[in-house]
Amino acid sequence: MVNDAERGSEVVQFAVAVPLLMLVVFATVQLGGMTLVANQLSSEITRACRQFDVGGFERATDKEAFVEEEIVGASSQLRPDSLHVERVRWERQTRQDRGGAEDGSIEQRTTRLELSYDVRYELPSVLDVPGLSGQSLERSVTSIFCEGRAIEVEVGS
Repeated sequence: MVNDAERGSEVVQFAVAVPLLMLVVFATVQLGGMTLVANQLSSEITRACRQFDVGGFERATDKEAFVEEEIVGASSQLRPDSLHVERVRWERQTRQDRGGAEDGSIEQRTTRLELSYDVRYELPSVLDVPGLSGQSLERSVTSIFCEGRAIEVEVGS
């Protein structure tokens, strides 16, 4: 038989153990969600670079907003209000190869655009877990376009 003193001690242990167990469960779910979002972000950025409108970028006045709209437009899984693009840098190079006049070769002109920017994405939070909520994920992106097509995309941390 259980006496009243032991029963009270079990209730206190239960009252302490259940919230800690729930915290561990929700923290695990939160970490899993953060990992999923990190993979989705890299994938969506790569897809957005493959579909990027180089001509529209060169004509855009607000480069950060244009890049942000391109990423959100190509994404089906990212929340637009959590995505921020900063420090957009680009360099446009035109290379011209001339063939010799005596051999009748054609002049070849190549346009290359190197674009780099930083993306910050605020991670969703399931529960306000100290140390896990309010976190953001940052990625540095460098992409190279030749004649309007992405030939190289690098998503770093």
